[in-house]
Amino acid sequence: MPSCDGCTACCKMLKIRELNKPGNTWCPHCKIGAGCTIYDSRPESCRVYECIWLQTQAGAKPMPLELRPDRSHVVIGATNQGEDLVLYVSPDRPDAWKHGAFGRFVATMKARGVAMVLSCGDVTKAV
Repeated sequence: MPSCDGCTACCKMLKIRELNKPGNTWCPHCKIGAGCTIYDSRPESCRVYECIWLQTQAGAKPMPLELRPDRSHVVIGATNQGEDLVLYVSPDRPDAWKHGAFGRFVATMKARGVAMVLSCGDVTKAV
């Protein structure tokens, strides 16, 4: 099974209800670039979450390394039973989803008819 291997982007970008952690702030239990300091007792939402990039790594067509969240500054999540994608974009790099490998990924998903929602700071909008 693939691992996060030091990627801690979701620890910053995602909300964690159980810890009252807002999005786009580092989790107080995250050792940046290493992982969770309370891994064995981490909240349920952290236990069950797996970004789309990580999910693809065990499959026949893994997403390229350029799309890994700590490199792309975008965490890809799913909604509506996996039908739609949510792009959690770092407010430090609000255009990260538009350029390079990620821009190509977005164009490919649009061409396939996949609905996408952008979440960047206080902004949430359809892509």
